[in-house]
Amino acid sequence: MAAAILGELGRGAPEKRGRSRIAGTRMQRDYRVATSANRIDVETVKDSASRGVSVAQMKMPTRSTSTSRWVHYSLLWTALAVVVVVSFWRHQTWTNRGLLAAVILLALRGVALTRDAGHLERPRREDPLLSLIGAAGALTLMRAGHAAPILAAALIGVGGGLGVRWFRGARDYHGAPIYVGAFVGITSPLVLRDDRWVLAAGLLAGVVWSLSRDAWVGVGGKMGTMALLATSGVALVAREFHQRGPGTRALDAHGIVVLAVMIGAGAAPLTFYLSHSRGWGAVLGSSVPTVAFALAVSLTPATWPVHGAVLSYLWFGSSFVGMTTPVRLSRPALAVPLAGVLFTWLAFRFGPYLAGVGGTAGFAALVAVFAVRGTTLNSRPRRVLARDSR
Repeated sequence: MAAAILGELGRGAPEKRGRSRIAGTRMQRDYRVATSANRIDVETVKDSASRGVSVAQMKMPTRSTSTSRWVHYSLLWTALAVVVVVSFWRHQTWTNRGLLAAVILLALRGVALTRDAGHLERPRREDPLLSLIGAAGALTLMRAGHAAPILAAALIGVGGGLGVRWFRGARDYHGAPIYVGAFVGITSPLVLRDDRWVLAAGLLAGVVWSLSRDAWVGVGGKMGTMALLATSGVALVAREFHQRGPGTRALDAHGIVVLAVMIGAGAAPLTFYLSHSRGWGAVLGSSVPTVAFALAVSLTPATWPVHGAVLSYLWFGSSFVGMTTPVRLSRPALAVPLAGVLFTWLAFRFGPYLAGVGGTAGFAALVAVFAVRGTTLNSRPRRVLARDSR
């Protein structure tokens, strides 16, 4: 089976590279299409070209889409701010609050440089269903099959990533909502006791993903963030019905700081290489190495002092950083490992307060990527103006 998977990935790589060359030619032609009334960031054009979308096919901003964009921007960041304040800020000392504030300020600068929060899209009917399938699959593997949570989510990611290649009529973007649902499906039973609440969160995650699919395209951690928003919302409703569990215990990371930093600095570049240089795509580039790592950790002796769940979680979350597209980080050779290390710090320092909630690792990865974008490693993107076409 492993040979078949690697063979399929190997056959897909040349095709992806060929598409990249065609997309690069289209991108150069499209640089001069934008007008002063409809300005587009160079990085947005690049990212769209890498997905095979020309500027002529991109939606030009109008008054209605601009209003929708700001509504979406406000709702998304309000929800994320509530998660940060409730889960992180009020539990920390003033020293940790100062460090977190610095990271958030850098992340906000990274968001300002990104400039494409996206407008609200019409939901695709298949996205909630695919997310529900992913949530049900991960839920079954974890609770009925007694698989480790990270391994369960990664296996669903592999199945979804390969499924869109094998099934006729499937599209490349269908793998993303399946992976989003898998994040929801590994929510701990100590957070959501009843399986029906988890499935409801998986359905909601598909809706949130479908509405927000135009937001921050190519930024690592976006999928997990959408899963976290859906899971947190359902958990709040479940608490009102006394269906929420007492919460799970945070992962014990005592004595493995050096090993954790090595994982963060290694998993992100590997995922980045497989996803983009090898043409595997973000879902397979994250899930395939995670399955291999989780299986390797499961084979370690029971007397080993380090709990395998900690290392698997760190690898899984760092892989989300590597899902970031090259145009989002101007110096990926340095920025991707740095973002992976920053994710490790966020996971250790602030992640325990959301332990057991699906999507936590993705949210920490999103903050890490935006924080690195906010540093001097990334210069302010140039705008494509009408005078450039003269």
